[in-house]
This record gives sequence, structure tokens and C-alpha cells, in this order.
Amino acid sequence: MLKKRIGLSGLKKLIKNSDAVSEVMGEVLLTSIAVLLVSSIGIFISTYDGATDIPHTQVKEWMNEGTDIIYLEHSGGEFLETEAFEIAVNINGTKYIYPPASIYSDLNRSNWQLGDRIEINTSSNWGVDIKDEDEIKVFLIDTPSKQTIQYLTISSGENVAPAGVYPTI
Repeated sequence: MLKKRIGLSGLKKLIKNSDAVSEVMGEVLLTSIAVLLVSSIGIFISTYDGATDIPHTQVKEWMNEGTDIIYLEHSGGEFLETEAFEIAVNINGTKYIYPPASIYSDLNRSNWQLGDRIEINTSSNWGVDIKDEDEIKVFLIDTPSKQTIQYLTISSGENVAPAGVYPTI
């Protein structure tokens, strides 16, 4: 068996004859940069959650200070799943929560639909008597995203005229 020995002079010839090495190395570097760039953009796009979808609904609100009840009536928009929202009530700076379980028991079903009415009795739920001069703010909160669906300010039902056009007298 013949073995070819590469001596020192053969190694010098191999090192000197490296014309194609720089082109191959350039291609490898450019390809690796392109792969890294495309993969980093792909990772960024795949991890983006996007905007949270908050339901849109319209609510008619009023209160009856004689019975200490706050009324919320669904008057348009999307149906709301009772386990997916809660009602935060701020009475004169004190915050109270009407949880999804109470909403479900008030409606006797799992969603709040057009025309459905939620009645929150503040005296039996929280021991608070409401008066006409009380400042009452109601927040409908989407529990998965912790975003406010709607913000309402409530006044006494007797002082609020129904919407419409009235002739001047």
C-alpha cells in the first residue's frame, strides 16, 4: 500500500492555494445571518399575543334609594358570560364587588342577554343604605383581561327623565 506523504512543501502549497475558501466562508456567513434574522422575526411574531378582545355592551342604570337597589339592564351589544365579568361598585369612595356567582344567581343562567336586568341590593349584600346624594360609580370588569367593559355613574331613578324629545312649555 502506497502512502503519500505530504511534507512541509506540500502543506505550503495547500495553504497558498486557498482562492475558493474565502467565497465559501462568505456564503456560509451570509446564510447563517439570514437564518438568524428570519428565525428571530418568526419567534417575535409567534410570541405576540395581540390585542385583548373586550366585549362591547350597552347598559342602562338606575337606583332606588327607598329599597337600596341598583338596577343594571342590558340594552344592547354583545352577550356577556356571567363567569367572565364582575361588577365593582364604588359608593362614596368605598369599593364593593358583586362577583360572577352573584350575577349568575341573579340571572338564573350563564349569560347576560339583551333585556336582562341585574338587581344589586346594597343593604343585604354589603350593609350599605344608599341615598339620593350618594356618589355611586359602577364598573363592569372583564375578568380574563382585567379591563373595564363599561363605566357608569348612577343617580336616583326619580330624578332622571327618560330619553326623548320633549316640547317646551
